[in-house]
Amino acid sequence: MIDNTKSYSTTFRLLRYKWLQCLLALGITITLLLIAWTAPWPFYFSINASQSLPYKAFIVIRSNKPEVGDYVDFWPPHNTYYSDISFIKRVVAKPDDTIKCVNRLIYIDQKFVATAKAASRNGALLKLGPCGRVPDNHFYVLAPHLDSFDSRYQEIGYVPFEAVRGVAYPLF
Repeated sequence: MIDNTKSYSTTFRLLRYKWLQCLLALGITITLLLIAWTAPWPFYFSINASQSLPYKAFIVIRSNKPEVGDYVDFWPPHNTYYSDISFIKRVVAKPDDTIKCVNRLIYIDQKFVATAKAASRNGALLKLGPCGRVPDNHFYVLAPHLDSFDSRYQEIGYVPFEAVRGVAYPLF
């Protein structure tokens, strides 16, 4: 019969050394970070730094399919106002819904939803966004704030499905 108690006691004796504990903790931490970095997480947190929404922090679930009424986190098209940041807005129209624009008033399927400003707070002219039928594989997004930069304006327009990163659920 083989006595394994000696090898176990040697292992536990080695763990009494602080440098070995630190090395082991560092190895575990690096391994977990590499796994987290390379494996896609099903969720992430996003912060809304603007005044366009009543919420500041969101948890975004990647796998959820957005519906009208959901908040979505998406990459806006390249524009002169913002770059390298994602937006969070509410989906207000889906494919085949009709956007009607009358004197910068926006209606969706005959229901008033927003007004598009002619100029930004700093005086830059804002071009009216798309009107008509929402194309396949696109959403029309808005936020309730008057100064929200969203589908009302040409620079954002319809949001393609592939630009949507996930459905955003407000935390606070």
